[in-house]
Amino acid sequence: MKFLFALILGVLSGAQVMASTHPLTGSSWINRPENSLAFSQMGFQISGIPDYWQFHKNLDSSAPILEIGTPKKMLLSFRSERVSAKTPLETYVRQYLKDYNQYGLEVTGLQSSNQSGNETVTIDLNQKNKLSRSRQKFFHKDNKVIIATCTDDVANFDSTFKACNQILNTFQWR
Repeated sequence: MKFLFALILGVLSGAQVMASTHPLTGSSWINRPENSLAFSQMGFQISGIPDYWQFHKNLDSSAPILEIGTPKKMLLSFRSERVSAKTPLETYVRQYLKDYNQYGLEVTGLQSSNQSGNETVTIDLNQKNKLSRSRQKFFHKDNKVIIATCTDDVANFDSTFKACNQILNTFQWR
């Protein structure tokens, strides 16, 4: 029996271990955004995330939020909210448009679409001091709204915007 235990221990010690000491920390396999496993917990999946993007620590635990980006800055965040299943998405979004001004943001574009039964609203935003730009995309299904926010400084926004669009165009509800 001791021999069998030693044999199993010896085999396992040579195997590659892909776990961290604490779940969702370190270099664990699930901690890689391109796997889309963490997003499935929010009810959707995405793909096309660059390999060098990583999860960023979320300090606000009042709502389910996932943030990803380069090692130096957060570029794309996802937040989940509950709404009445009967609430039209555009009505939901429009009730908050006036609040953007209070936060120093200028709405430069608003577009609704409903492709393949996937109801979305897209808002383009500029910070009034012209330091950053953002795009928010709202996805609605049943009683859930996912708010995806892509943001970066003005100088880098075009390349970030391209990466965000590639990711968000793969959005699928689970």
